[in-house]
Amino acid sequence: MEKLEENQSFLEALDTRLLIGDGAMGTVLQGLGYLESPDTLNMDEAGIRKVTDVHLAYLHAGADLIQTNTFSSNPVKLRSRNLEDLLVPINQKAVSAAREAIDLYRKDTGNDRKVFLGGNIGPLGVLMEPSGNMTYSQALAFFSQQVEILAASGIDAILIETMMDINEAYAATQAAKAIGLPVICSLTFGLNGRTMMGNKAEDSVALLQDKGADVVGANCSLGSAKMLEIVKKMRNADRDAKLIFQPNAGLPVLKDNKTVYDETPQIMAENISRYLNYNPSVVGACCGSTPEHIKKITELL
Repeated sequence: MEKLEENQSFLEALDTRLLIGDGAMGTVLQGLGYLESPDTLNMDEAGIRKVTDVHLAYLHAGADLIQTNTFSSNPVKLRSRNLEDLLVPINQKAVSAAREAIDLYRKDTGNDRKVFLGGNIGPLGVLMEPSGNMTYSQALAFFSQQVEILAASGIDAILIETMMDINEAYAATQAAKAIGLPVICSLTFGLNGRTMMGNKAEDSVALLQDKGADVVGANCSLGSAKMLEIVKKMRNADRDAKLIFQPNAGLPVLKDNKTVYDETPQIMAENISRYLNYNPSVVGACCGSTPEHIKKITELL
């Protein structure tokens, strides 16, 4: 693979080589005994150190793109936990933790390779019209609040993920596009190739690009083997689109009263290697994955 140049922007890097994303944050923290919402750790001194440690482990594993610990740090989800007054510091501290990890990685290794930071945006956690009561304009305003804080804190791109309603994805993308940073938008699909709201994988590529997304794709929901069909559908829909795929590490199973995922790092890496036939721009992992999964993906690819 070609080396990324230090002065390359995120979008320029996508034209240079395949980028490796990071893996799960929430399930890794749960495995360490942190059972609360991961973003609340951003406000805890010991917790934020652990968040930094997880970022650092993914960097050592080979990740070129890491994501802030802000999946549930939007105004709506924070309000549901009476944390709305912490909207600004929770997002700011998440960016600082990730930036600290990048600095530590370079200090530890003496390696100044280019690493990108994506400001992570997850769903609002409520249904939009017509299925629910959230209007498009309300969703846009909520996403804009989080996006503006992340952008002002120092990120390279906005990474919207796990969207189940394309209208919500539209609102998040519009909010992100307004600040001028690259926008990644990733939906989550079932085995039928549709989101929970019925949106088809093959249709979503053009629809999200029309709204301004620079990179589109799929994450979560399916294991790496099952996601291959989504990869095919999206690539067949557009030969030239920049695509991102970050599947779960298989399906969750209960073992010794703990939830574990059934794809080993080797199995996941072998499955994701099949994605290369469809020329993705970014591959990484989602729920159940660990730095060992990303390390094996890096080694294999």
